[in-house]
Amino acid sequence: MFCDHNPGLESRNFIDGLMFTRDDPCLWIVYRPGSAGDLLISVLDKHYLRTGCEYYGINDRGRVMLYTSDYDMIDLRLEKEKQITFDEQWFYDFSAQLGERNLTYSMLDQVIFGCHMYHPMQISQILENFPQAKVINIYPKDTLAAYILRSMASFKLLNHPISSDTLSSVPYQPIENNLIDHERVCNVPFGFLFSKNTYDRYYQHLRQFLNLPGALISHDFIEFYLCKQPKAIADALRTYSQSL
Repeated sequence: MFCDHNPGLESRNFIDGLMFTRDDPCLWIVYRPGSAGDLLISVLDKHYLRTGCEYYGINDRGRVMLYTSDYDMIDLRLEKEKQITFDEQWFYDFSAQLGERNLTYSMLDQVIFGCHMYHPMQISQILENFPQAKVINIYPKDTLAAYILRSMASFKLLNHPISSDTLSSVPYQPIENNLIDHERVCNVPFGFLFSKNTYDRYYQHLRQFLNLPGALISHDFIEFYLCKQPKAIADALRTYSQSL
């Protein structure tokens, strides 16, 4: 076990029906489609004993097969263009969703939400509604990063092929992201995962932000992810990461 023994998670201490509330600690990883957010979640998830997340590996199109604690409940609503309102019904639905998997909040030592609530107003909404939440925001620093992540999303979801010639011709221009500067928000640039130096540097930064005691997942896991990507994407990710 990586974390210290937590007596509160012993089975004799489980409390049926205990509900997650807005005042409970939680972790949010927010990102644009194609930003490899699920990959980062799968790394951080290993630092906790039980989060309700479920990781099933990486498929042949390089997509990380992972459910977050809410089983993608938030993103499913966003896909239907429904407003996310963290009212009493939302918390009831989340607890009911845990119950369908024979879980309660008492069985979790962390709750991890991974979703596409990356706009500044949405991040502010998270901070206002969850006073103990910590938010990791993955953002593209420039037009090349934005193009790569859009290409990754297009390939994984629609199986559209990717050309290395097209990637090499994308003009470089910084992007103004209007990032939120807040003690409970950690802004990390898209692409930091994909070279060992930037991975180690940002991994240490994230562990400090989350108060995690030590590194657990080596860069070998990221290399496995890269080997599942189309060569044009894998090469672009490695090259771009070295520029951060």
